[in-house]
Amino acid sequence: MASTFDFIIIGAGTSGCLLANRLAQARTRPSVLLIEAGGRPEGDTLRAPFHRWTPAFTRPDLDHGYSTVPQKELNDRCISYARGKGLGGSSILNFAVYLYGSKEDYNRWAELVGDDSWRWEETKERFKRIENYDTSAAHKYSKYADPKAEDHGHEGTVDISIPVALEKGCEAYLDASLNLGHPLNLDLNSGDPIGVGVFPGSYSKAGRTTSATAHLANPPSNLTIWTETKVARLLKNGKKIVGVEVDDGRKATSLKDVIVSAGAFDTPKLLLLNGIGPAAELKAHGIEVVKDLPGIGKNLSDHIMAFVCAEVDADLTERYAFESNSDGVRDAQQLWNESQTGPMAHHNGTLSGGFFKDPHLEEYPEFYALPEDVKQYMSKPTVPAWEVIAGALLFPPGSQLSPNSDYLSTVTFLMNPQSKGEITLRSANPQDTPIIDFKYMEHPYDRKVMTEAVRSTVDLFQKSDLKKYFKRFLFAPENGSDESVQKFLKDAVGTVWHAHGTAKMGRPDDSTACVDTAFRIFGVDGLRVVDLSVAPVTTNNHTQPTAYLIGQKAAEVIIEEYGL
Repeated sequence: MASTFDFIIIGAGTSGCLLANRLAQARTRPSVLLIEAGGRPEGDTLRAPFHRWTPAFTRPDLDHGYSTVPQKELNDRCISYARGKGLGGSSILNFAVYLYGSKEDYNRWAELVGDDSWRWEETKERFKRIENYDTSAAHKYSKYADPKAEDHGHEGTVDISIPVALEKGCEAYLDASLNLGHPLNLDLNSGDPIGVGVFPGSYSKAGRTTSATAHLANPPSNLTIWTETKVARLLKNGKKIVGVEVDDGRKATSLKDVIVSAGAFDTPKLLLLNGIGPAAELKAHGIEVVKDLPGIGKNLSDHIMAFVCAEVDADLTERYAFESNSDGVRDAQQLWNESQTGPMAHHNGTLSGGFFKDPHLEEYPEFYALPEDVKQYMSKPTVPAWEVIAGALLFPPGSQLSPNSDYLSTVTFLMNPQSKGEITLRSANPQDTPIIDFKYMEHPYDRKVMTEAVRSTVDLFQKSDLKKYFKRFLFAPENGSDESVQKFLKDAVGTVWHAHGTAKMGRPDDSTACVDTAFRIFGVDGLRVVDLSVAPVTTNNHTQPTAYLIGQKAAEVIIEEYGL
């Protein structure tokens, strides 16, 4: 006997947990089933700001552990790709940055899909409904960050904050950037991210906010959660999806919708396995075609990054001194476990950095060759060419430093990458991982602008006020020539784990679109997609807020549609 629910949500990730919460809390209290392949995350290294980087690299039990095929422009390297496994999804593993991006990202989204409710003015209000934004620490360092309380939400479910205090070294980096002529940005979440400032994060005084801690802590009785459970197949009645069968044989039927929130890899994989996608690919695997939808698995996009790390004088920062003191780290962990205070609440708690225009962008042939609408969008004043974060982890990990030394690690991110990849099936066996090919750096624009971005980051160490602290590079190009930087990038470029676009939202006349603005799969009844797969724009941010936004927007659409 199948269990019956109003809604079935496949995937308890960043979007899925929020969506389950909002639907279950709707006025009519519909019944919701939330299905998650992983379990309930536990452990000492999941919440403290000090462990910002730790879960992604030390908890394989919380990671689906994907890998790309060899990437041609990256010396044929296969890139390891972390995907959160467990309640909360990738919000368990991410680096807890919380940035909206440019207002023009959402204006462009609205234009591409033909729905003005995605424009910035409405999106800004939707972000407020998501967040509980703590700006109270700003008075301690208002020279560098001064977000106004009235510009942000304070009654939402997702706890956001700026650092309780600035770590040593942060001010020196910001001052050096300002003295080079970069503008100061007192609120990077104003819709205009250009300039340098202090990054907000998904933290509260209790530590990291995940979508599960925010939305599943006290689930109501009408929300059922199945953990350690994988969906084996979608149940169909003609071209209508009516439920799911899971790996242990249980079945669940939906009175209204099955909603796929399995992420940019597993959402297209599930759809393809169930006959929804490019017909030729499905037939090649012996899969019956339910709906020929050419865009499923295509348009795969991601940000890329490269570390530049330097050994510096210990007068600049004190991270290494703390991290290399095993007794101090152990004692600090105990203090955090007892009271959520002490060094664990402070170290790695500050990320400073910014978003930058390239003053020569429109002179590059690689830019000039782009489609006209893309060039117009990228030329708008609030759309950056790249991002830099200072205060990242020591890279390469395990590097040994001289006495009286510490490190300053930066990460440079390419914004608006033009390379597009795809997700395809390895076979018709659900146990097989999908074939993941991002085609990183294959577009000439990406190679050109990433070269300029990394060169500018190297210059910061050697041509700014940071020069007096600089000792040597631990990880950087040999020199600033195009040849040297591009050689470095082939070995250094990696993912930012911001995969999206593989079930793109769009207009009905867009042959590459997969879902409409109500998140419904074209040509299949009873089935929606609500996760970063639907994003038609690579937003200029770290995509955690975009995933929350998608969940929030979908909840509002569905609640209104069904009168919930």
